[in-house]
Amino acid sequence: MYEMLIIVIFEFFLVFIAMGWDFCSGYYKAKLRHEDRNSYGLRRTVSKFILYAGSICIACGVDSISFVCRFWEFIHLSPLMKVPVVSSIVAVFILVTEGRSIWEKADAKQRRQAAKSIDLLSSIVSKESLKEAFTQALIEAKDKEDKEYGRCE
Repeated sequence: MYEMLIIVIFEFFLVFIAMGWDFCSGYYKAKLRHEDRNSYGLRRTVSKFILYAGSICIACGVDSISFVCRFWEFIHLSPLMKVPVVSSIVAVFILVTEGRSIWEKADAKQRRQAAKSIDLLSSIVSKESLKEAFTQALIEAKDKEDKEYGRCE
């Protein structure tokens, strides 16, 4: 259960950073346009924080219930027992939403630079490497579980 909690805290930290980045980019863009920078943006950020933090807490609760009730073993996916699946899905959704928000605030030059960065990142981290890493993590979790229960195959 502790491993799941550590992952959820890390995901929440990433979401918090993305929210801060989104706020800063909106503030900076408003400053460049000489728009009024009032408390409206800050209120929206606080509202989003409450919504996103609540969403991740609820998702963590669902993952905790799944762990306690051994839901993943019940549907024969026991390697997922110690993975916060629902929390991870919610965090990815929030991060994509925040990334899109930041992207919308950028001008054309910033978008071209961001696109180059994304291309570079995607060339470094391919789908195959992610698939291999996820598969390896599942295999290691399964091996650890087998050792804990004293099973041998």
